[in-house]
Amino acid sequence: MAVFRVYKESGNFVTVHKNFIHDDNLSWKAKGILLYLLSRPDDWRIYETELNKHSSDGRDSLRTGIKELEQAGYIHRTRRRNEKGQLREYEYQVFEQPNQIGKTYVGKTNIGKSKTTNNNSTNNNNTNNETGDTSQIFQLVSKELEMIQSPLKVQELEDELNLIKGNKLEITTVAINYCKQNKKGINYLIKVLRNWNNEGVDTKEKALAKVTPKQRTEDDFLAKKKKELFGG
Repeated sequence: MAVFRVYKESGNFVTVHKNFIHDDNLSWKAKGILLYLLSRPDDWRIYETELNKHSSDGRDSLRTGIKELEQAGYIHRTRRRNEKGQLREYEYQVFEQPNQIGKTYVGKTNIGKSKTTNNNSTNNNNTNNETGDTSQIFQLVSKELEMIQSPLKVQELEDELNLIKGNKLEITTVAINYCKQNKKGINYLIKVLRNWNNEGVDTKEKALAKVTPKQRTEDDFLAKKKKELFGG
């Protein structure tokens, strides 16, 4: 039988309740995710896509671990609303011990611990800006395209927004305007953003370059057809 010997370090450490470490109902992956979240400053917030950068696991693996923690009661998720009562992003609360308040799993945006002290204003300011952009985008989608009724579509759109590496408000506005001009809805918008994320579209200029040539091609095609039909 193999023997593991533990060599502990002093100095840079974090104090957590060890109950979850000995919880046999959790996978090692879930325990690792929970330990990382609990090691961050109080009221620390971060996007799921940012968490991906701190591990070799992929996004699907991370989501599976988060879902497992939700089901076990270590993570509680609530949906926020703006002053008009419109649905906004999800907020996660992370607990050191299982909390049995709600285990709904609908979508995901940013993750935050359940305490109120702010020890990392830079991270919070950046996240607040991104959260504000996301809220504006959802309002713009409702105004220019359609109200999103499906929680699944909300989740899909949020996932693509979180993957945008540049100014998400500027880039998504270009996509929304393009969908509006072509009388397309939320499904098409999600496809456009997914394609742009895969192609590395990270500026407004790149986004405009994606839609402008296509528009010109369509205009040339229509002009050619009119010429064939009516002459001239």
